[in-house]
Amino acid sequence: MQGVLNVKTSLCSAALAAAVLACGFAASPAFGQTGGTAVAVIDVPYIFKNHVRFQQQIEDIKKDIDAYKDIVTQQQTQLRTESEKLNQFKAGTREYKDVEENIARLRVEFQLDSNKRQKDFMEREAKVYFNVYREVEAAVADFSARNRIGLVLRYSAEDMDPTKRDSIMQGINRIVIYQNRLNITDIILDTLNRGTPAAAPSTATPGVAPPIPRR
Repeated sequence: MQGVLNVKTSLCSAALAAAVLACGFAASPAFGQTGGTAVAVIDVPYIFKNHVRFQQQIEDIKKDIDAYKDIVTQQQTQLRTESEKLNQFKAGTREYKDVEENIARLRVEFQLDSNKRQKDFMEREAKVYFNVYREVEAAVADFSARNRIGLVLRYSAEDMDPTKRDSIMQGINRIVIYQNRLNITDIILDTLNRGTPAAAPSTATPGVAPPIPRR
């Protein structure tokens, strides 16, 4: 039952694992290039952190998780109440066994409900990530076709934290080590957010990092 209490938006690393968004279009001078294949980069983590509709949908899931926490609390209270009834009867009596059976039944029901809810939350979250990533791909493909970009690579402008091993390893494993004026992140983000009202500051998603300055 407690598993659902730890549900987090944990699919981010999986959703952002795609290393390359490639479009097979003809090469031409673009983004300061004078020849060869036109290449651009995009900061996918930044896109997800600043995609307004994505953040709103994830916030809706978090609200549903918080609401279910209240249900779990009620279930736990019910189990404690039933357990206290055991003190009213002598062990081994029919009444005692009936209460024991009811407690066991409730625990199974609550656990099944918890498993179902957790699966539902994770599937909803996965669908949100999938749909938004598809939008990113489509926006990148459209922009690349119109600007004759032949290759778009995943890029991250987030600095490595020398005190955190995971941050260092992620930095070392970056596909793009250096880029100069090839970043199309803001263009794609503007396309994705166009027409979507920005969330009010008071409803900002908890735990989401502020925009990462891109270089």
